[in-house]
Amino acid sequence: MTLPSLRRTISRTRAALLGASSLLLIAGCSDAPPPSQTPGLTCGEGTQAVGRECVPTALEPGHYLSPLVQLQNLAEVGSHTDEVRIREDNLLLNCSYTFNVIDAEHANDMEALTGEGLKHTIPGDTRTPGCKHLAWDENLVFTTHLGNIRNPAFLSGWDITDPEAPVQLPVLQEPGISYEGVDVANHHIFVGLHENGLGVYDYDAANGFTRVGSLGGFTNAWGIAARGNHVFVADGIGGFATVDATDPAKPVELGRVAIGGQARGVVVDGNFAYVAAGSAGVAVVDIADLASPKVVGRAEMPGTALRIAFSEGRIFVAAWNDVRVYDVTTPSAPRFVAAVRIPRPFDYEDADRELPTMRTFGVAARGQDVFIGAWENPYSYRLEPDRLAPNIRLPETSARLDFGKVASGASKTIQIPVTNQGTAPLTLVDNWISGHAFSVEPKQARIEPGETLSLEVTYVASSAEEEVGYLLIVSDDPAAPVRKAYLVGNAPGVTLGSPLPATTATMLDGTTWTSEASAGKVLLLSYFATFCPVCANHLPDVEERFWQSYRDKGLEIVALNPRETSDKIGDVQAYCENIRVSFPLGIEEPASTYAAVTTNFVGPNPFPVDVIVGKDGTVRYASHEYDPDAMAAVIEELLAE
Repeated sequence: MTLPSLRRTISRTRAALLGASSLLLIAGCSDAPPPSQTPGLTCGEGTQAVGRECVPTALEPGHYLSPLVQLQNLAEVGSHTDEVRIREDNLLLNCSYTFNVIDAEHANDMEALTGEGLKHTIPGDTRTPGCKHLAWDENLVFTTHLGNIRNPAFLSGWDITDPEAPVQLPVLQEPGISYEGVDVANHHIFVGLHENGLGVYDYDAANGFTRVGSLGGFTNAWGIAARGNHVFVADGIGGFATVDATDPAKPVELGRVAIGGQARGVVVDGNFAYVAAGSAGVAVVDIADLASPKVVGRAEMPGTALRIAFSEGRIFVAAWNDVRVYDVTTPSAPRFVAAVRIPRPFDYEDADRELPTMRTFGVAARGQDVFIGAWENPYSYRLEPDRLAPNIRLPETSARLDFGKVASGASKTIQIPVTNQGTAPLTLVDNWISGHAFSVEPKQARIEPGETLSLEVTYVASSAEEEVGYLLIVSDDPAAPVRKAYLVGNAPGVTLGSPLPATTATMLDGTTWTSEASAGKVLLLSYFATFCPVCANHLPDVEERFWQSYRDKGLEIVALNPRETSDKIGDVQAYCENIRVSFPLGIEEPASTYAAVTTNFVGPNPFPVDVIVGKDGTVRYASHEYDPDAMAAVIEELLAE
């Protein structure tokens, strides 16, 4: 670097440090100007002379405490938590592969009263499933399951008069009915029934469950909140609806509003409803006039907003890859407070890899106590809302950043966006790479709240063989002081830039689909499994985020099940009807392309897997960690080619 260039670089750095920009980059130059150019000037440690001024040469981290503090991991509770809800008597109820009653009077000392959990006994079923949703009426807890190939759909529940020995309630199963969200008001049970609308049920010990009313006209009734004589329905891409249930036998829809996403969960406080709307974040709906609900605010977020809780002027959002907290004392302008990503334990053969992200589907809140339904088991956290702190976010694709095939001696640069989603400046103190074939710039940076910086990672191939590296980002984020990205170049098998293998599938309508039929198009190939609880959330989000947004612009979407054989096509059809998606679905048999793509995916998340193929038939994106923002960027780039 020439001396004039050096001076210009340091001058720009000084300007940034003085606040001329919201984003501070340090060039990392260490050569000081000759003393003859700075007569009589002595600069202290961490600075150097430029002209007649001393400017900093390195960034110093801030000192912060995390706004969300982990209290307990209740490891003994059954895995794959879907919903958690906290009662006024401090019992935390948990729907997972089992049903659990947890004493949560003290959030840092929770006790599972039902041990490893309870399973439902269903007539004619041998798997004894858990549940997906729950609600209660005094000591009666009602549970639902949407059903899949291996588990039946049902409405049931438990009498928890003795919370250490719950007694299962009778089971209701109705032909062709799948049960989703549930809530209770005035001793009536309101259940979302997908395309079959809203079901109203009563329960008594003598007769069990009885359907007493119904309301049709819904696209995909999913989340339910009942308050007094009114019911609020999250209706998938149909938006948000208000219902008058004064006469439970004849509920009447009062009003409806589009929310711009896939409505899944809903919670109500006063004149406002908060709707978890998939990749569209959270929509704030003014319901003062029930006949004319209006979206008045929104909390944008990465990932997929699935469920939501409210406590003391804050909403708590289970958003797939993290749990997020927003202050809604001004409902029309949600203000970010905190977020927490929970790493999932996994024994990689390579111990230097960062742990994968735990998927989070459930959340409950009581004051400053936060209960998280994570993929493995429930967690409890304490919220310290007055703490300001940076919060780093990396794309989920950093779990395996694939550079594709690069000729020996050639190079390729990929940008990794680093976002500060926190409430204080984030200082990247040291960005460094283990792995001689990779390098990163800049080495340091400061990112203001809400801003994003792209790190440039360059791979210079030293051979045609696979090479790996580890990008380590050391920062002053108190919850994640070191984050990692796994870097791979010249990986074997199907990798970025490789042709998509010839793929054949039997579609649900009985036709045959081949990858050759998609030649010249941008293709999103999404793999799912019917036993995969995650996929029941993923595919509807793909419907709203990608199919509805890009199908008229040339995007083709095909979702394939690689775990079932074609003789199970009827069962796969039933599963897909429950989740209400309209793009083509089928069964890949044999699952050769799925196997070829996922050979390089070592980790605990075999589904969903998303593959994006360019018009030239080459793989341009492949991941088993759902990242809709990253996928949208690739799709838009490919459609523009």
